[in-house]
Amino acid sequence: MRSHFLGLSALVAASALGATTASAGTFDPTGTLIPEPTAVVAWSFAAPPLRHQSSGTTKQCGPVPFSVVTDADALEGDSYLHMDTARRCEETWPVPVPAGAGSYRASIWFRHGVLEARVRADYDAATGLPSASARLFPTGRATSDGWVELASNELSIHDAARNVYLVVSDFGSLDGTDLDGFELVPHGAYRPVAACSTLHDAACGDDGFCMYGQCVTGTPAVPRLPEGALKDSLIDSFEGRLRTFFGGRYSRLHYLPDAIAILEEARSATSAWAYWNAFGRAVRALHDSHTYAFAPIPDASWTRRLNVCFIEGEADRTHESWPKDPVHLDVLVSHVGTYDTAGLHPGDRLVAVDGQHPLAWVKALTSVDWGFYSATDPNVYAEFAEQLGGPAWAGGALIARFAKTLTILRCDGATGVCADVPETLDVASLGYAGGDYDMGCDNRPAYHLVTESPPDPSNHYVYGTFFRGAVADTQPEEAIFGMVWDTLYGGGDPNGYVNKSILDANADWKANARGVILDHRAGNGGTLDAAEYVTRLVRDKFTIAVTRMPIQVGGDLGPATAAEGVAIFQGAKSSSGYIVGDAGFDPAIPVALLIHRDVSASDYMPFGMKGAPNVRIFGPHATAGAFSTFVNFEYYAGFGFQLASGDTIAWDGRALIGAGVEPDEVVLPKQSDLLAGKDTLHEVALAWVREHLK
Repeated sequence: MRSHFLGLSALVAASALGATTASAGTFDPTGTLIPEPTAVVAWSFAAPPLRHQSSGTTKQCGPVPFSVVTDADALEGDSYLHMDTARRCEETWPVPVPAGAGSYRASIWFRHGVLEARVRADYDAATGLPSASARLFPTGRATSDGWVELASNELSIHDAARNVYLVVSDFGSLDGTDLDGFELVPHGAYRPVAACSTLHDAACGDDGFCMYGQCVTGTPAVPRLPEGALKDSLIDSFEGRLRTFFGGRYSRLHYLPDAIAILEEARSATSAWAYWNAFGRAVRALHDSHTYAFAPIPDASWTRRLNVCFIEGEADRTHESWPKDPVHLDVLVSHVGTYDTAGLHPGDRLVAVDGQHPLAWVKALTSVDWGFYSATDPNVYAEFAEQLGGPAWAGGALIARFAKTLTILRCDGATGVCADVPETLDVASLGYAGGDYDMGCDNRPAYHLVTESPPDPSNHYVYGTFFRGAVADTQPEEAIFGMVWDTLYGGGDPNGYVNKSILDANADWKANARGVILDHRAGNGGTLDAAEYVTRLVRDKFTIAVTRMPIQVGGDLGPATAAEGVAIFQGAKSSSGYIVGDAGFDPAIPVALLIHRDVSASDYMPFGMKGAPNVRIFGPHATAGAFSTFVNFEYYAGFGFQLASGDTIAWDGRALIGAGVEPDEVVLPKQSDLLAGKDTLHEVALAWVREHLK
């Protein structure tokens, strides 16, 4: 006879995150699941569910990948649904929710594999209501024959033109996943969608925030509030992970205490959102490029868009109208899309968002933005500028999502004249032409390559591609070549796309170039092998640093003195050395490296190039200082966190994490250059290369 119990999930230590006594089905003495009497929907899967024929919004599995199985092992009744998980796809099934508004909690049982499930409500576009989902997490309830319960927090479903679906994704065993006992039960207080104007608008309540002018409730996206001793023990467990695994010397000393203090706030939380958002805020307080908290926080419907990319720079035409900030660089428009631009143009200046300096305003979003990330170096804010505009799917669109007003100084590109008086725009008035963003933000106002397949200046989508060719506006006899790229993910294979692209470029330039400009202003990082390959062009072979991995340095602050650091370096250089350069490098080729926003391997690469015989690094400030690796702690349904872990010790004993690589020449994009269609960093780098031609 089947028995049921409250158990621990194997996915994380101290799990059973949502164990609670909220309404759910119960078991009779024979071990059969009895649906909750108040359930408005209860499926025993005596027949296959109706499939929703999507218009491309879900990854439907094609031929029916599930079947009804009649078996004594059924949890409820005498049948269950078997899904073919080898397909790794998503099924969407309509749920017949009664008419009218209400608040509901969903639950389902499964066994074998890993099931992700959510209940989603879609509304007719004419209603203006955003789609909303409730994710299902393990409750801790399980049975002796392997059935595990998933359940959600409450989700408000509105009385409007709507369709409600159960969406299931299978990520499990080759033998398939079994489903049974789906219920939708009235639970919690119904909350209508409220309009809002500021991030923490009172209309959104304690478990909501304002996005796209609509109150968004975070509760449906997080696990339920743990009960009893589990609530504190989970905080203890998480704090132990932070103290053991997080960071290197600088970040442990400067950021970890703040994160622990925020985490302590979760002990007094009385709602699921307050509890789990404290976890999110604690992770974000760790202030590290490799450190994120992630959760499927629901998004409101796009009602406006700012299809504009911003860049840090020097507003040399408008300082009399609006002085420089003592901490942050000026924020300028780098480039714009073809629609929903608020009439902005390259060279216009963004002076404030909701009355604050734009970069200071982004910092304040740590309270709710689960997409938030920052540089490890406390003096670097390039990530913040990049996220102000640009695509929402790339972590940007912060102004469109969260701001109420933006204040700008417009300029005339034809005359170079800028307004004396700033203009404040209501973000709610921004346009939305439909469709997606048509350009990316990469800190490059322009591209400068002559090649058959150059980067497309209309969309700025570089990402994983390498572009290489002669530098524009140079003479053939100068033989100045360049490369534009973002990623360094080599993956260890020297013949893989990334590493082969780098090695082929090195060979070409050593044979044919008199000068090289490397444009890596959107350094997305990757792996050390690719960073090492870039350095082979410019310096002799040298073990410049050693990397210290999480298990090696768990709970360790690292070297307190240079002498301690040198001892660590000497002991580890034969096994974990970061080896740069090559005996066949060419010291006569001048190589200019352009940097702006960098992370991880894109930190290591300029560190490996700095000080090389004929290299000069140009940029507005240091790199991110993310000299570590990371470890992931993933729970369920897209909920978890990633921690920077480890450190890098240089040959001279320095612990590198938290201090980015400084450019050899600090160069800020100038407002006057942007208005004239010029790219300041490129112009300065090109002039230097010309002075030092091979």
